Amino acid sequence: MSRIVDCLTQQHSYGLVAVAALVCVTGIILTVRLINRLPGVKGRRRLVQLGLSSMIAGSTIWSTHFIAMLAYEPGFEHGFEPLVTALSLLVAVTGALASNAVLAYGTGRHPAVLAGAMFGVAVSVMHYTGMQAYLIPGQLEWEPGYRALSIGIAAGFGAWGYAFAARRGLGLRNWAVASALLTAAICGMHFTGMGAINARLSPLVEVPEQAISDTAMGLLNLGMMGLILLTGFASAIIETNVESEARDQLAHAALHDPLTGMPNRMWLTQYLTALEQRLQHDETGHAAILTIDLNLFKEVNDLHGHAAGDKVLQAVAQRLMRQQGPDEHIARAGGDEFVAVKQEFRRIEQVLAFAERLHAAIVEPIDMEDLSVRVGAAIGVATSLKESRDPLELLHKSDLAMYRAKSDPGGAICQFSEEMDRQSRERLQLVHDLRQACAAGQFELAYQLQNDLSTLEPVGFEVLLRWNHPERGRVRPDDFIPVAEETGLIREIGHWVLRAACKEAAGWDQPFHVAVNVAPQQLVQPSFVEDVMDILLETGLAPDRLELEITESSIIDDQAHTLKVMHQLKAYGVRIAMDDFGTGYSSLATLQTFPFDKIKIDQSFVRGVHRNAQSAAIVRSTLLLGSALDIPVLAEGVEELDELNFLQAEKCASVQGFYFGTPMTQEEMRRIACGPGGGIKRSA
Repeated sequence: MSRIVDCLTQQHSYGLVAVAALVCVTGIILTVRLINRLPGVKGRRRLVQLGLSSMIAGSTIWSTHFIAMLAYEPGFEHGFEPLVTALSLLVAVTGALASNAVLAYGTGRHPAVLAGAMFGVAVSVMHYTGMQAYLIPGQLEWEPGYRALSIGIAAGFGAWGYAFAARRGLGLRNWAVASALLTAAICGMHFTGMGAINARLSPLVEVPEQAISDTAMGLLNLGMMGLILLTGFASAIIETNVESEARDQLAHAALHDPLTGMPNRMWLTQYLTALEQRLQHDETGHAAILTIDLNLFKEVNDLHGHAAGDKVLQAVAQRLMRQQGPDEHIARAGGDEFVAVKQEFRRIEQVLAFAERLHAAIVEPIDMEDLSVRVGAAIGVATSLKESRDPLELLHKSDLAMYRAKSDPGGAICQFSEEMDRQSRERLQLVHDLRQACAAGQFELAYQLQNDLSTLEPVGFEVLLRWNHPERGRVRPDDFIPVAEETGLIREIGHWVLRAACKEAAGWDQPFHVAVNVAPQQLVQPSFVEDVMDILLETGLAPDRLELEITESSIIDDQAHTLKVMHQLKAYGVRIAMDDFGTGYSSLATLQTFPFDKIKIDQSFVRGVHRNAQSAAIVRSTLLLGSALDIPVLAEGVEELDELNFLQAEKCASVQGFYFGTPMTQEEMRRIACGPGGGIKRSA
């Protein structure tokens, strides 16, 4: 160890040693940055990165060595042999290339450690090759122990340094540690190797004249290293800028809607999170959230296609963005829904004026190439003045207000109220209770008589669903059926109704048919036909005694699928009736296309038909249409004798309504279906 210390302190110029150290540190810092990226890049970029990092690492090793050699003052004439000097540079670059290739393409357990050890060996080979270029009037010899120690230092520190340099998420700490370790590998190896030198001088040996002088070697080193480092730093800066731009582009793409260019829901979520923190720290600050949903947008898509719908969304988005003022932001939440946020206001009138401004911008005609369309908007408003200081809660409340505005034909803008919150909570509770109703046995069936109009005798029953809530009592179907349809619970409920109705009808003494309403959500179920067949097989009910009632709204959205389902059911023998005829959009075309077994005239046309000329005309037309298509017609909602007489005169096939009694309980129905005793005969 004393030889190394003596060599460094007594035989070297401190100034040039400092220059060598500076060159080494600078080059290694850049090298660490470049080799850290090697495992994460692929293709041509990896090859470029591999070549650049190897060139800079090899040049750093070589320049550090020869600048340190210039700092070496042996006290006798010396020089550098040109060819071997050049060869040593090639050795350094090639060795660094091999090391970095192992790091870039290695698949073993510790490729970074192996690459680092190879880096240390490359430093050692370059050093001792470079020493062969050092010409003195005599011969250089090395102490074997110190030579082995120098190689061990290079390999050990190299392996350790690469282990830090190759870590993901380099970070400042890992960068500094890796740079220090690799610098120690180069400098430790060099000065240990220099401490191993024994110079055997001889007057018979002269330094050749063509040898490179110290001055020329210094200029060559500095010029070459400067050029290489400049290239390396420039490439690193360019790559960093490119990556930064790419990250910015990815962030923008992640936070903005590609169709409209507006901020998207992810951006809105982040913005509301930051807004919550600002409102918590600033008790005087306020925020308002406006939820905007377009009206008539679905009609634009249905009538003119989705391309036209996209243009409408783009036009609306541009208009909304032009309305943004200071402290106002608007995002597209999805589909045809937008969310606006306003801050820095003191009165609710300022928020409502903002809402009016947005609404006025939306409802202006939208002119396209050969088309002009109008869309409306429903806007819900919630503010921190009264409702809440939690932006997410404000968003929920503005959403409730928007739905209220959408359901009110005369109101485009609606401010949240506690009544809406109460209704929302009641609806959530209703949904929760509906989920439990089937399992808890809270549903029951009522039965509405259907009578032949020529004899007035019963021919069947329509089953009606009733809900006996343990706390609310009897819940009206109009209150829970729409909720069940909106939430999809109607599928489970409908399956229960169908099974219960078929099981009941299978035990009747009289072969009356049983009519069951089918919701649109049931028809689109892939297993619906199989479920119907399984229930009929399980209960033993003849298929021709089951009549499924579907509305025209069930057909319109997916006509091809519904037609396929109807043909499968009819092939099995099940009868299908069109319910609420006359209330749809294209009843005549629907009757022509779909194989119905019965038409049910909606009660709105039957009620008071004998004294309403328009209703009478509609009923007559329907009866004529049914006769022409050979489809029997049933009139719903018959309550008066005059209505019954009118329908008899017009040759209607069958009727149902309160004229024959209100919906019956199971016991009341059985008195008709199973004889005077009311007993029920079950099939085995």
